[in-house]
Amino acid sequence: MLQFTGPEVLKECITRSDKEIGGYSTVNLDWDPKERAAHFHGNLSLDLPPSRPEVQRSGYAMFRTRDPPKNFLDEETYWDWQTLSHLALRVKGDRRKYFVNIQSKTALPTEIHQHRLFLYNPGEWEVAVIPINQFLLTHWGRVESLQEIEKDKVRTVGIGLLDRRYGPFSLYVDWIKAISADEAEHYIADAQAGAAKSTNPELLLEKRVAEARKKDMEL
Repeated sequence: MLQFTGPEVLKECITRSDKEIGGYSTVNLDWDPKERAAHFHGNLSLDLPPSRPEVQRSGYAMFRTRDPPKNFLDEETYWDWQTLSHLALRVKGDRRKYFVNIQSKTALPTEIHQHRLFLYNPGEWEVAVIPINQFLLTHWGRVESLQEIEKDKVRTVGIGLLDRRYGPFSLYVDWIKAISADEAEHYIADAQAGAAKSTNPELLLEKRVAEARKKDMEL
């Protein structure tokens, strides 16, 4: 779906940040020839724009794939993931809290489905595997409901940062792809092995807390 094999692939993505609302965060998506991967990096600022009193919260940066082109009837087009069950990402990051974002056909254009991107070994390449049905519908970062993604109406996928912390961030991305349950088994085994040797063990507790909260919402 999205494999960063060279700098030309960057054209398939766009970046956004709180500069759109007058904020001060910076965001870049570059090709890194040494890692042979895309480099999502910048600096997050929570400072509010003094000339925009209506803005009460700032501090986000993200990249995503471009909207699919319309068909010859000028109608919206989508990816169809009905036969797929997981999203897999090969990444190498720092200790910031990133989220994977999936945009599909929803009631509001500002609604997206999100899931935390757990990085167990910062500074090392690892594969994260996320069941698609575990993504939560959010609106401006707030959980709206447990409404599942319409898998035949997927528009974009990307990664964002909104962890409410000042400072630099850095995440390398080799590829992102939607995969079947059979394909996921191989990657899940690798992901579990990576978690077992985690150099960031606090994430294990954080992940368990997040899973417990999701179960509470389902009750």
